[in-house]
Amino acid sequence: MVDNTGRYYKHLSLQQLALLLAAGLLSVYIPMLVTAIWIFVIVSAVYSVIIKDNRWIWYGFAASPIMEVWARMSRAPLLPHEIGKYYLILLLILLFVQHIRGGSAKATYHTGGYMLIALLPSMLVGLDTFDFEGWVLNVFGILLLALMLVFSARERWSIEKYCRVIQFGIMPVIPVLIYLTIKTPDFDKIDFTLSSNFKTSGAFGSNQVSTILGVGMIFTMLLMVLRKPLFSMRWLNFLLMAALLFRGFLTFSRGGILTTLVCIVVAIGPAAFSSLRSFLRFTFLLVLFIGFGLVIFMKVNEMTNNQLLLRYKGETVGTLTGSKQRSLNTITSGRSQIASTDVDMFKDYPVLGVGPGMSKDLRPSYGFAAIASHTEYTRLLSEHGFGGLITILLLFTFPMLWLRRQKYLVWRVAIASIFLFALLTSLHSAMRTNTTIVCYVLAAIPVYILHKRNRLEN
Repeated sequence: MVDNTGRYYKHLSLQQLALLLAAGLLSVYIPMLVTAIWIFVIVSAVYSVIIKDNRWIWYGFAASPIMEVWARMSRAPLLPHEIGKYYLILLLILLFVQHIRGGSAKATYHTGGYMLIALLPSMLVGLDTFDFEGWVLNVFGILLLALMLVFSARERWSIEKYCRVIQFGIMPVIPVLIYLTIKTPDFDKIDFTLSSNFKTSGAFGSNQVSTILGVGMIFTMLLMVLRKPLFSMRWLNFLLMAALLFRGFLTFSRGGILTTLVCIVVAIGPAAFSSLRSFLRFTFLLVLFIGFGLVIFMKVNEMTNNQLLLRYKGETVGTLTGSKQRSLNTITSGRSQIASTDVDMFKDYPVLGVGPGMSKDLRPSYGFAAIASHTEYTRLLSEHGFGGLITILLLFTFPMLWLRRQKYLVWRVAIASIFLFALLTSLHSAMRTNTTIVCYVLAAIPVYILHKRNRLEN
């Protein structure tokens, strides 16, 4: 049965915007507010099962990546650092209860189950060296992704429900923007260097901050592509995009922003060729986005005394002074060397890997510091061996097969951009946040476009 919740879709009102702005302002001075919002989100998910309407489960699911980083930035009391992963465990339990009580539709794919089977041998062997913290940080991400795919395959959504879920995914980024703006010192007092900037990232990890700002951008653009913008006044959507891009550039963290820019082009570019009308509409969107993107980049580069441009060129203090040669390792801030040690571990332990969560502890014996993997794919190889390799193949082949089943071109490229965002995010920040899980699963939701007013241009 298709869940057609068209009556629930509506634009974000100015009153709701004001509340989000106020939440961002208050969270700077009262971190407990973020904890209270998280409690509300958790209670809403539980209540959703009680009333047999799972909308609030999925609203919270979509919002969890930004909510998770907001809690970390604000140091919200009483919340664990990995609140996002624990929250997804709760959602899995609630979805299980919901499907048991209300019946379940037939699964449209079985990718999640295949992933679990592939990972099972290495996890069973790894139980004798089980470390809870290590598993939460490294293993829970891919397990939660696989389990959520098991349930998402049994969903049936209307396009309105899908867009409403995406709306809730965007909402927390507005208070995060306010938090970043207030917490950032005067730009004249910031010493911009050729590394990620802690001060412009809310005194928190710039990679995670840039990633969730990217989530806000990609979701905002997605709603515009699907003709369901967050704000009814078009200029507010562009203003939000510009603000997110401005703050993203200021973090000096390249992975989250470059990933976002590539995915937005993917979301807009191919859709322009569905019809002449679409060509005019999407070309306008693309030109506008590229135009204001260049203007914002040049402005931030000017503010940072040309440091932003050098940063995106991959320069470091060492490469500029001549003490280091610019290489893939310097451009990736050491990630390529970490990934290389993961591959070496896979070569030594190809069947079952070194064990879940164990690559960090073994890395010194491969000539590198004890650092957790930054790339999920090489972590899967090193810690899960052959099962990890199978999981990687599933992660990349499923989107291609799923996209071939989608009828409408605009819809196809829209979810292709979210799949791509999920996969590229794990390339530079593993599964440090819920971003990859949420984006990948949302791209895999079965959505049916039945009514004439809902049809996307083919």
